[in-house]
Amino acid sequence: MQMADACHGGTGLDTEAVIAGRLVRLPKHSPVIELYGAVEEAEALIARARLQLEARDPATAERLYLLQRAIRLLPGVLAGAVDPGQPLRLIEEAARGLERPGGWSLTGCSPEDPDIVLAMARLRAGDRLIARAHEEGEVPRELASRISMLLEAASYMLYAIHWSLCSRAPQGRRLIARRTAELAQ
Repeated sequence: MQMADACHGGTGLDTEAVIAGRLVRLPKHSPVIELYGAVEEAEALIARARLQLEARDPATAERLYLLQRAIRLLPGVLAGAVDPGQPLRLIEEAARGLERPGGWSLTGCSPEDPDIVLAMARLRAGDRLIARAHEEGEVPRELASRISMLLEAASYMLYAIHWSLCSRAPQGRRLIARRTAELAQ
């Protein structure tokens, strides 16, 4: 038996997580553990996009900062240590005054595109992971539903921010006009 196994009584293939106030042992391939990774990746991508925007669009950078803070709280919601209302308030604050998308959001509109689009994809992956964690009996239904709602809300706010950036960029307006014309045919 290896030293780590002797100290923790595990096989090295398991880990621990706090879910709804309880410390539980999970396999390292658990959707809960994957969810933690997806949330961390989304938060890091949003941080990079925010840093790129700070100088030329401080208002959008502030929205991204609020979303970052909200996403950073999601593991605490899963653990039962953070009220789901806290990240929701931050998401709603990020949405304040933001125009709702009026069409497609296309990539290639701004330098932040890859980070914002990948962050949306990681949040959507997180939504699928929390559903799978519930199906596998690792997360209670009500908690999984709350986290799913928060992931969807954060992902939608990223979409709205992306659409806003795209609709303001000259190349974005051309792409949107072309895509709208294609759809009309």
